[in-house]
Amino acid sequence: MAENVKNVHKVRDLETVRLLADPLKLELLRAFAEKPATTKQVAAELQENITKLYRHVDALHDAGLLEIVGEQQKRGTVERTFRAVASHFEVDSALFMDDEATSASDTIRDVLRAGETEIIDALSHDGSVDDQILLRLRIKASPARIKKLRDLLQEWLKAAEDENDDEEGTVEAGAMIAFYTIKP
Repeated sequence: MAENVKNVHKVRDLETVRLLADPLKLELLRAFAEKPATTKQVAAELQENITKLYRHVDALHDAGLLEIVGEQQKRGTVERTFRAVASHFEVDSALFMDDEATSASDTIRDVLRAGETEIIDALSHDGSVDDQILLRLRIKASPARIKKLRDLLQEWLKAAEDENDDEEGTVEAGAMIAFYTIKP
């Protein structure tokens, strides 16, 4: 059982990306990344049925995204404490190269559908769209300007990741970002 949690875990297979396209599995991974916990503790935190979560937790563990950091005998069964293998997860861009184009397209669709579900849920529960930003943008610029915009976006993303705040009263926000060159 590992002592230290990595900062970043790179996802290198499409099946794991598909697994993470499920909003509930993503929420579980987030909970276990915050602190080690049992499935029962996370079920209480997320207000979910514990029985429903067991298969999802097992799938995350089988995919190598969760590790067992403790086991304790409880009434004839073993209660396991899990934690995420890293505090942040990135998808290896090599997964989306031509040799796996069909599978990569399916994965991209799965990720977009999961994001769509999360965005619609956020908008329907909030009641106010004043704090929400929903935008699709196409720009024309020189290669140098595109590179500068990409660099600024990556800088912002790194700052957003590095500045997570765990103080009481904080709220969670989501973003789905794709920055790509449009081929003529």
